[in-house]
Amino acid sequence: MKIFSYHLKRPAIYISVGLFIFSLIRPAFVFDGGRGLESDKSFIYLLIGGIGLFGGGTAEFLVWLANPFYFIALFLFAKNKKVSILFILIASLLAISFSSWEEILISESGSNGKIVSFSSGYYLWVTSILVLCFGIIYYFGKHRLKID
Repeated sequence: MKIFSYHLKRPAIYISVGLFIFSLIRPAFVFDGGRGLESDKSFIYLLIGGIGLFGGGTAEFLVWLANPFYFIALFLFAKNKKVSILFILIASLLAISFSSWEEILISESGSNGKIVSFSSGYYLWVTSILVLCFGIIYYFGKHRLKID
């Protein structure tokens, strides 16, 4: 059984990263910004999400932090570090929490847009994080490695 769980590590990583990359070319969500319904590809939010803090988007920045936590967890998991569980759990909670939002900051002037629906990019992004989350938990649950 150890061999089986070991062999699930790479697929979990590859599937997760593949879903993450695919999510970037898909629309993230649809919002009403006052000029009709709008939607952007997810990679736009990946690129500008980190600077959202400077435009007044504190909550948006916190959700965006799911990305660096995801990549840290990915790196640590590849290095067999059990602390990757903590990072991927935080990333999962942040990513899923966004589904409860009703509005999002759409400009530096502070105007908000109503989120009409979530699109495939968001769902693929969350799925990529959850695949890695389940992979990490399963892997370390089977191996019961000590925390490094």
